[in-house]
Amino acid sequence: MLKSVEDPQVAGDDAAPTRRPGGVVTALRAIVQAALMLAVLGGSYLAMERLIAAAPERTARPQPDVSVPVEAVIVAAGDERPNVSLYGEVTAARAVDVRPPVSGEVIAIHPDLSAGRRIEAGDTLFEIDPFDLEVALAEARADLAQTEATIAENEARLVSERSQLESAREQLELARSDLARAEQLRGNGTLTAKQVEDRELIVSQREQAVSQRVNNIAIEEARLEQQRAIRTRLDLGVRRAERDLGNTTVRAPFSGVVRSSTVETGRIVAANDVAVAMYDDSALDVRFTLTDAQYGRIATDADPLIGRDVRLVWTVGNLDYTYTGTVNRIGADIASARGGVDAYARIDATEAPVQLRPGAFVSVTVPDRLYEDAVRLPETALYDAGTMYVVAGGQLERRTVEVAAFEGADVIVTGGLAAGEQVMTTRLSNVEDGLKVTVPGAEPTQTDDGSTPVAEARPSEEMIAAAKRLSGLTDAQWEALSRDERRAYLRQLRDRPGAAGDG
Repeated sequence: MLKSVEDPQVAGDDAAPTRRPGGVVTALRAIVQAALMLAVLGGSYLAMERLIAAAPERTARPQPDVSVPVEAVIVAAGDERPNVSLYGEVTAARAVDVRPPVSGEVIAIHPDLSAGRRIEAGDTLFEIDPFDLEVALAEARADLAQTEATIAENEARLVSERSQLESAREQLELARSDLARAEQLRGNGTLTAKQVEDRELIVSQREQAVSQRVNNIAIEEARLEQQRAIRTRLDLGVRRAERDLGNTTVRAPFSGVVRSSTVETGRIVAANDVAVAMYDDSALDVRFTLTDAQYGRIATDADPLIGRDVRLVWTVGNLDYTYTGTVNRIGADIASARGGVDAYARIDATEAPVQLRPGAFVSVTVPDRLYEDAVRLPETALYDAGTMYVVAGGQLERRTVEVAAFEGADVIVTGGLAAGEQVMTTRLSNVEDGLKVTVPGAEPTQTDDGSTPVAEARPSEEMIAAAKRLSGLTDAQWEALSRDERRAYLRQLRDRPGAAGDG
């Protein structure tokens, strides 16, 4: 039998099951938990509000009127000549490379001829075998003697020719006189024409003889001059051979130290080869380079650079040895490789235990130019390029100064400060114009009420503890404070009424 859809029994088979009573209980439980949570939060908020309202009102701690302790120096103007610190190299003012003038075998040397040894002027450095040069000198002298004999022979022949020339001239005169008489006798008819012609022939022969003698004399004179020229040349050869023979002994040109030597007994040395190098240890210079700015300052000074005394320090190991010198010349050219002008100072003789050597690297102190009416201050007083701070009335005043030069830890100022002013020399990280400062150890100043403040004494442990409580800082924060900040709290503690009972 078919059932209708609306039949409750039929519809109940496909519909969702009816809600059970346990689901309602779970929903009610969640609502109760949310309500309790809101109640707890509300109660906590109310309790907090009541606690805040019941807490005493705290006021901001007043900032202490900090006065930073600083160090200062009083300005005192005067003439200042700073020093320029440079580095230089010791050089030999006089050095020589000894070259033998002749070649030959070395047969003897000086016993101290080795690098680093000192040799006196005139000492024999080495000797060369003189045998070949002695032979050359003997040959030159023999050639000269032969030429001298030839000259003597030519001179004797010349004398003979001149004597024969005089005889020939006398015979010519006699022949001419006889010819003249013959011509007179011919006019009288005493002599014939042939007899006169014979006499004319004799005159011609005598004239030819005279001419021959004159030519012979000219030839002999030319030969004599030629032999004399040969003698002059051979004489020079003898002198050269004598000098070469004397040069077989090579001597020291001056007293000095041997730099190097290539000479050994039995070695063949060639002429003009460097055999010994030495320098004069009594004439040492130090070469140093001045920058363009340094040279420009010193060159425009009233005192010239040449003649200034310099100070040298040579560090050997852990010891410093001091020497003195005088500037005696300036380099001829600009030292472009070193960026300045080279200057040379002659080092004074000294009895220092360590003798300077060429090539030593030394520090050089050279007087700079003179600055009149200048002030020397510690470099810590300089802020920025040209700023200093003057302590006036317990406050800092900014000043613009003219910096002329630096020397070590000092600065030379030529303008911007007045005599008697106090210039702060303490470096502050936060420095500004108007900052309140105090100068410990300075003369006490009058306060506004005319009283004189008492100098600060070293704080006791009780005062330090009271200042720490006043600051409200922990021990770690107190230790992190700077010294000036701790002093500020101590000064604030002293200024409080009844400070004596804070301990």
